[in-house]
Amino acid sequence: MDLQICLKTTLKNKYQKLKEAYSEKSLLPLKLGYLEIKHSYPWSTLHQHEFTYVDKSDLHTWLYSQTIMLSEMLKCDCKQKHKSSKKTVITLGVSGAGKTTTVQTGALEWAEGGKYQDIQFLFPLTFWELNLLRLNVSLIEVLLAFYPELKGLDVSSLNKNNVWFVLDGLDEFHTPLNFDGPTVSDVSEKSKVEILLTSLISGNLLPNAHVWITTRYAAATQIPERFLLKETRIKGFSDKQKEQHFKSIISDEFMANRAMDHVKISRSLDFLSEIPAICTIMANVLKNHVKTADGYKINRLNLTQIYSKLVKDSNPGLLAKLERLAMNRLGAKNVMYEWDLVEWDFSVKEASAFSKDCPLVLREEKGLHNAKVFRFGQASIQEFLAASARLETIKATHNGSDPLRCLVDRMMLSPVGEFDVLLRFIFGLIKERGTWEPSDPLFDYTKGKILQDVLSPKAVGLFHCLREYDSQALLNEVKFFLKFDFSPIQGFTPMHWTVMIQRATNFEGLRESFELQVALRCDDVVLKQLPYILKSKKAMLRFSNVTDRSCPGLAAVLSTGESYLRELDLGYNSITDSGVETLVEGLSDPNCKLKQLRLHGCGLSPQACKHLTKALKESPKLQELDLSMNGIGNEGVQHLANGLRAPGCHLETLRLSQCNIEHTGCVYLASALQKNPDHLNWLDLSINAIGDRGANELLKKVDITQLTQLDLYYCGLTVLSCAKIGEALKNEASSLVELNLSNNNLQDEGFALICEGMYAWCGLEKLNVSRCGITHIGAGFLAKVLCSISQLFSGGSQKSDWQAVELKELDLSMNCLRDQGVKEICGGMKNPYSHLKVLNLSQCSLTDDCCAELSVGLSSKENVVIDLDLSSNDLQDKGVKKLCMGMRAPHCKVEKLSLRSCGLSSKSVECLITALKSNPQHLAELHLMGNNLQDSSIRVLSDLTKNQKYTLTTIDVSAD
Repeated sequence: MDLQICLKTTLKNKYQKLKEAYSEKSLLPLKLGYLEIKHSYPWSTLHQHEFTYVDKSDLHTWLYSQTIMLSEMLKCDCKQKHKSSKKTVITLGVSGAGKTTTVQTGALEWAEGGKYQDIQFLFPLTFWELNLLRLNVSLIEVLLAFYPELKGLDVSSLNKNNVWFVLDGLDEFHTPLNFDGPTVSDVSEKSKVEILLTSLISGNLLPNAHVWITTRYAAATQIPERFLLKETRIKGFSDKQKEQHFKSIISDEFMANRAMDHVKISRSLDFLSEIPAICTIMANVLKNHVKTADGYKINRLNLTQIYSKLVKDSNPGLLAKLERLAMNRLGAKNVMYEWDLVEWDFSVKEASAFSKDCPLVLREEKGLHNAKVFRFGQASIQEFLAASARLETIKATHNGSDPLRCLVDRMMLSPVGEFDVLLRFIFGLIKERGTWEPSDPLFDYTKGKILQDVLSPKAVGLFHCLREYDSQALLNEVKFFLKFDFSPIQGFTPMHWTVMIQRATNFEGLRESFELQVALRCDDVVLKQLPYILKSKKAMLRFSNVTDRSCPGLAAVLSTGESYLRELDLGYNSITDSGVETLVEGLSDPNCKLKQLRLHGCGLSPQACKHLTKALKESPKLQELDLSMNGIGNEGVQHLANGLRAPGCHLETLRLSQCNIEHTGCVYLASALQKNPDHLNWLDLSINAIGDRGANELLKKVDITQLTQLDLYYCGLTVLSCAKIGEALKNEASSLVELNLSNNNLQDEGFALICEGMYAWCGLEKLNVSRCGITHIGAGFLAKVLCSISQLFSGGSQKSDWQAVELKELDLSMNCLRDQGVKEICGGMKNPYSHLKVLNLSQCSLTDDCCAELSVGLSSKENVVIDLDLSSNDLQDKGVKKLCMGMRAPHCKVEKLSLRSCGLSSKSVECLITALKSNPQHLAELHLMGNNLQDSSIRVLSDLTKNQKYTLTTIDVSAD
């Protein structure tokens, strides 16, 4: 028979059986086959613990690497110039990453005639089987020992470019490779196996053939770089492959997704699940952990708990023996022969029995000469078992945790990280078994060690240990520091805590905000992204096509103790009253930390408010509730009032704009706030027909000076509401800084009452009285306010008429002020104690006649106005020309100027350009839309935005 056909038949029979065995036991998937080329070989990191290469939850920067298919790596590209020097490809990977699986995949695909058909011969050889060849042998004899069917092999058939020797598992070879020792060059020459291997790799033996070596990282340094044609590493599972693997083990897609959620909420577990062996363990354990009845609820497991559940149903006696074996062989090679087991009182029969019961913990394999070997399913399993035995030994021989503090010190000093994961499991087992309480000195000692060397990789390892004991480890201390700017642990500076905050943020995988891409906005995507929502401070899901289907998942996030979600925006989604009821289950959970909930524009009815009452009573951390644009009406407010008056309600912001609320609703609201007045600071009742009766009912019972913001926009108010508002503004203890009364028929008479209150004493910073029927008469009252002296700049002098105005933003738009009214208030722009920065005078029936006074105000050195809106006024070019006289002055600080629809032509642009050239350092935005401007003028303005001499960056123009 043809030698190639014979070899393919042998490999096909061998690996097809292995494939079926893997499938039956739900172990590793045979089809992996992705490698990642590394153009820089990380020699300096090869002595770290293997988890370091996978778990990226520290601040490590990872180099870019190109991903290739296995077929590309196995191309026969060993050129003539590489002979006897570079003919070897090395593939690195952690234990269980899929190195052997990838070798078997490639061999089976070649044997079946599917891929790599430019290869003549492919010889997979395992190092653990090569250990069994203890006598001197030739390379031909080695090949015949593995493949006795291949009679007739000789040097002429082997010394070819398209021949591959695949040496799998260098880390399991018992003898270190010495490339400075003796060599052989003849395939028939007998020698020690290690000499045959070094001769083959170096090119002294079969210089034309290729060699592919797989190994764990620690053994890679045995191969000199001068012999390496390519350096690659196993990539492991992608996110998509992880999900597919979970679904292959957990057939129910819903439960598989829930199991994946448990992994994703821990950044460390998510990284570790890239290792197929660990992914398999997680899927099999979580298959029995997640319950259908729990829905989307997440009962997180850490790595220790996962491994504890893995061995939970094992034979206790055999498990205890295996734990002692693991501890005694810690640091030894993973492969265990019969004599290794016997040395530690663990028979082959016992090992076989255990491997049948727990194949993910201990795996049995048969090979050359029918020899049996055993391996731990993944190297970390050995460390887990060793940690269990070590902890029991410490408990039996010591009264306290002193030995573990010594182990912490040894871990910090170790250059190779051999204690990193062992100690991590010990900390986890302490928690699982209740060995020591959180007050034990061990934990404070460990925290101190982390902070002491907070920038080092060792601190990362210790942080993992602490988190295995307590998922919130050091986070409470971080919160304390952020709140008080003081170290909660003696001896450490703010710099230590600044780094600790960054590390903790990185470990948690925290993000400031979560938002879906427009094309992905739907329930299915939201439910798949729950772990990332849980790790976000804000979830901005407005306009996301979310329905009640997402509510159970979001409620589960809210009720999860480890959730970082503080702000949830569900505005403009199809969430019904039933969906709100589900959300309230999460909101009412003691673990819920949500502060802001927005449900505006969701089509809710009064029934939703009835459900929310429970949340208001039982969620003291809830600070903001936005129900705007929902038809909840008076009945809904009545329900909310039942929650608002409860002592447990600490709501600070309540937005009920456009909710069909009338006078009756105000009665309910006023009564509730009267009983619980200490928390609310922003109330928005805009676009509700509450009228003067409703407003006065509210103002009579609620002290609005305790609010910081009050919005009563478009509420049907008249002068009858203004007296109480004015009186409130006179209160020296008032906290009110923002008041919106726009679109109400206040008239001059009502505005006069408000100005009277402001003049007497007022800390108001933002006032909106747009479209309130104010004329030049009302502007006269305002002028008196604007010209008064701010208490912040009084110099502490004793004055009987000590007035106060803190106004920073003033909106007078859509009032018929006319030129006379503007002239009245321009005096306030020259007040040396003015705070006014934003002034809106759009659509106020102005002409060019007021522009001279405005110009003087803008050019005054006392002026601080930076945003001026004069849009929709008949200023004409003449008015802009006057205005620009002030704009040219160096004291003019206007950064944004709006002159939309002011009847301007290109002449106004010329004036503005002249002003800009005289004073180029302030104006950044210029809005001229709706004017008759020529293209040439627009181009000149556009050129100015590109000139670094000018601050101007934004122009809003159109040519008619």
